[in-house]
Amino acid sequence: MASTMSKRDVLHVAASGEAAKKLHKYLLDSRNDSVNLAAGVTLYHQGIDDNALEGLADPTGLTECLTVVNSLRTRIVSHLASTGQAGAHAVASAEVIAAPVATDLTMANTLANELKADFNTHLTESGVHLNNDSTNTVTAANATTLGTLETLLADIKAMNNAHVSAALTAAYVI
Repeated sequence: MASTMSKRDVLHVAASGEAAKKLHKYLLDSRNDSVNLAAGVTLYHQGIDDNALEGLADPTGLTECLTVVNSLRTRIVSHLASTGQAGAHAVASAEVIAAPVATDLTMANTLANELKADFNTHLTESGVHLNNDSTNTVTAANATTLGTLETLLADIKAMNNAHVSAALTAAYVI
């Protein structure tokens, strides 16, 4: 069933309620159109995504890196699979995190490098997002040492948080 709203309509949408449901349906019905919001905000996700990694400082040292890389693995795996009316995506991402939970520096470097590659591929994966995300690309070098791991994890964490935040979670105007 097609939506009765036109793109000329201006909607003030709360995080929940009937207006949010109507906008959600409108966005799904017009998936091939770019959805850009006032003030230059672009949505990537159709629903609320709670997979931001907040409350952890950028890691320093191996113990903190292991905590952050494994937390990012959990959050990104969950984000990639988030679908449905209340989920982040119209369809699940094809990206799969194969690296296991890290227990040492070598495993952490491997996992962080895979998270970077799969996350960056996911950002512009066809048919997954309302709009492809070319803004939140992880650009730090691959991890090969503890220092490069710390830098890469800080970048992945920041880009993941920015990416998953771009959803219908607050009052917007289209």
